[in-house]
This record gives sequence, structure tokens and C-alpha cells, in this order.
Amino acid sequence: MDKTSIIKKFVFDAGSSIVSVRFVKADGTERSISFNPRDTKEIKGTGTASKKPSIIRCRDFTIARTAGEGAWRSFDCERVLSIKANGQTLSF
Repeated sequence: MDKTSIIKKFVFDAGSSIVSVRFVKADGTERSISFNPRDTKEIKGTGTASKKPSIIRCRDFTIARTAGEGAWRSFDCERVLSIKANGQTLSF
């Protein structure tokens, strides 16, 4: 199984538990986000599907809780350093 498939399955299996992801942004800096995979609030924007299957869109609950808006983020599974949920951690 490839890295993207492993991460997507891990996120799906987390259910409504909080998932924390540490990844490298396109500009080379590290970022960490936490999200609930079952958060189904509407994504604002074009509504176009991502052209890259390794991209996961999520709502960073830390930003959502404080700002309420602008919380949608995405990350590339190929750039993930670690992912954590339900007491389990995967490191890459």
C-alpha cells in the first residue's frame, strides 16, 4: 500500500476522533494541524475537486474554534511527517 492510501485509511479509521498531522508545506516549512475527519461543514471556494489524489482537505479545529472562519486547510499525504489519532502514531 502506498503512503497516500495508508494515510487516508488512517484518517477514515479515526472516525470522529481528533487527528493531528505534522507535514511539510510546499514552501518547505513545517506545519501541524488538528482536525475532526467527520467535520462536514461546507467548504467555501470553487467546489472543484483536487487534481492531485494525495491532497486531503480538512477544517483545522483550532482555527475554527478561535476565528470561526478561514479554517479550511489541505495537506499533501506525500509530505506528511507524522499522523496521530486514537493513541496511535504513524511516522514517515
